[in-house]
Amino acid sequence: MTPADRLAWRTSTRSSNGENCVEVAPTTDGVVIRHSKHPAAGTIIFPYNAWATFIRDASEGTPTSANGIATITKIGTDTLVRSLTTAVELRFDDGEWSAFLGGAADGEFDFAPQLAIA
Repeated sequence: MTPADRLAWRTSTRSSNGENCVEVAPTTDGVVIRHSKHPAAGTIIFPYNAWATFIRDASEGTPTSANGIATITKIGTDTLVRSLTTAVELRFDDGEWSAFLGGAADGEFDFAPQLAIA
């Protein structure tokens, strides 16, 4: 069992039965993401302030690395999230990424309350 296996992973309620989506897990220091269909592809860890920027950039469709942790790039209809600090690249199809964006718009991945606890 890896440390990532111990996290409380969640997907958007807009994903099909919680599958085929961006998986998100809050930690005491930030947020971790991975691909639900390919968890062995690795994880990308965001401190809370970088997570907020990542969510904003993703929601706006901004291909930027302003969050300092990962880039978001469109490749055809797919979205590639590439770590700036490791070799991890997570590729999501349009349905997977749309479910994530829908959940983000609904506030499902707003972990701001965690900041007060940490």
